[in-house]
Amino acid sequence: MKILTGFAILNDRNGKRITYTYDVVDEMGSVTESNNKESYIVLDEETKSAISALEQLVENRMKEV
Repeated sequence: MKILTGFAILNDRNGKRITYTYDVVDEMGSVTESNNKESYIVLDEETKSAISALEQLVENRMKEV
């Protein structure tokens, strides 16, 4: 099973990029792989909309501080 350990949204020359890391554990709960990394360019509108909503939340928080 893959367990997400972190992710980030980056502004890339190709658009928005999501990069993430994960660990793999077996049926006994033992970590068999650690700190695997993958990324992809966001193409679908649903994900683009979710990113925009997150960015707006962060911008609103920055204005409060």
